[in-house]
Amino acid sequence: MSTNSEPFSIDIVSDVACPWCYVGKKKLELALQTVGDKIDPQVRWRPFQLSPEIPESGIDYKEHLTQKFGSLDRLDGAWQRLTEIGKGIGISFQFDAIPKATNTLVLHALVAGLSTLEEQAKLVDLFFAANFTEGKDLTDKEVVWKVAEPVYKDRTKFDSVFADPELKEHIRQEILYYHQNGISGVPYFIVGGKYAVSGAQDPSVFVEVIETVLKERESEKQSQ
Repeated sequence: MSTNSEPFSIDIVSDVACPWCYVGKKKLELALQTVGDKIDPQVRWRPFQLSPEIPESGIDYKEHLTQKFGSLDRLDGAWQRLTEIGKGIGISFQFDAIPKATNTLVLHALVAGLSTLEEQAKLVDLFFAANFTEGKDLTDKEVVWKVAEPVYKDRTKFDSVFADPELKEHIRQEILYYHQNGISGVPYFIVGGKYAVSGAQDPSVFVEVIETVLKERESEKQSQ
């Protein structure tokens, strides 16, 4: 990273049980590779729940999504489309291997319980991979611990965050804030603290928005 790189905030409102959020993450990463050392990206993961009604014990994954999509044919079509998209960006989706739909509140709390953006981003990536490519049951605390252990390392800290009711309530309130501000679907990106990008857009879209912010910043400097 160049010493001249500008700190550049990118907020991602996302749910770790959302396959399109995983796709959006990968496409943003491709865009950041294109932008290179023009910026120093400060990526912040923000919580969202697509299905907050799911019990903590979870429910059968295919049954849950069939209810949402209305039929197995529509669900299979969506999975085929995502699988093909995933192949092009380095995600090997294994939808048939996912055992349960998960209430992701505690997973968001575990992300928020880490102290650095780098650690948070790493855990988000581990949760995405565990859910969508490894078919792990993220309703099982011991499974979640094994996924999070490379980042948390300390089991006592993990247990404390996992059981923290105040942190979970904070997550609920943050999600409510996004709903109140018109965010109803994810992924949702806030680029440079200024521009919104909704959905898993192509890398070129992110590059264009980043370049726009940089041009505006340069114009502001010149006018001062």
